[in-house]
Amino acid sequence: MHHEHAGFFLSWILNTHEWYKIEDWWDVTRSLLWITTNLITAFCYYAIPWEIYHWRKALPLKAVGIIGIGFILFILACGTHHIVDVIIMPTAPWWAIWSVNIPMAIVSFWTWFIIMNQRNNIITVLEALKGIFLDNKPTKPRLF
Repeated sequence: MHHEHAGFFLSWILNTHEWYKIEDWWDVTRSLLWITTNLITAFCYYAIPWEIYHWRKALPLKAVGIIGIGFILFILACGTHHIVDVIIMPTAPWWAIWSVNIPMAIVSFWTWFIIMNQRNNIITVLEALKGIFLDNKPTKPRLF
């Protein structure tokens, strides 16, 4: 009996794809949560680089700009991965949706929302840092 429970647990954890079906409304709900959370995350992964792009003129050093481009490309690749996830696999196990995808979508949206709303403050701080690094008269960041 103990081995049967262990076998079920390992099967559940190792993903034997028993969940890969859409037969009833629970399956549809699971699929819609999977798709929605991946699309929200992908949207944020595409929107965050757009915000970072706006910072480029205020970056203090060229090397930071080059690193920024790499960071932007990395984030765009991550967003593309979430789009591809939805295309290849229209559903996932409940444990993955609840423990990974929903928190990931919430954190991604929150991060994008904060960065978008603080764009001017971020640029102001970066411009002040640019002044310090370039031996110009540092400007005081105006945060509010």
